[in-house]
Amino acid sequence: MFPGDTDQVRLARRMVEALFAGTGRENDAGLIVSELATNTLLHTRSGHAGGWFGVEVRLPDYGPAYLGVYDLGGSGIPRFKRQQAEQEPSVGGLGLAIVRELALTLSQIGSPQTGHTVWVFLEVKVRGVACAGAAAG
Repeated sequence: MFPGDTDQVRLARRMVEALFAGTGRENDAGLIVSELATNTLLHTRSGHAGGWFGVEVRLPDYGPAYLGVYDLGGSGIPRFKRQQAEQEPSVGGLGLAIVRELALTLSQIGSPQTGHTVWVFLEVKVRGVACAGAAAG
C-alpha cells in the first residue's frame, strides 16, 4: 500500500522493477504499474486527501505474472476502449494503449463504491530469479 501522493508512483514503480529484476520485463512491469497508479490518483478517491493505492504482484513459477493496482473507487468504472487507427490520439489516452500492448491481458474488477483493481497478466520467460533489493525506496 502507498499513500495517495504522486511521488509514491515512482516508489511503486521501483518496487515492481526490483521484484522483476532479471526477468527481462523489469521496465515493462514498472511502466505498467506507473501508468495504472497514475490513473488511480487522477481518477479515483485514491488521489484525494488521506487516499492510498495498493499494488499486488504475483510471479509464479509457471505462467504469466500478475500485476494489479487497487484504488478507492469513486469515479465510475475504468474503461479500456481501443482507439481506431484513423482517429486522432486522445489526450491522456496513450498510457493504457501502451499497457495493453505490453500485457497479455488487461482487465478490472470492482465498483465505484468499493474500489477497483485494474490488473494485467504479463508474460515472463526467466524464472527463479533472486529478488535484488525488493525494498527499493
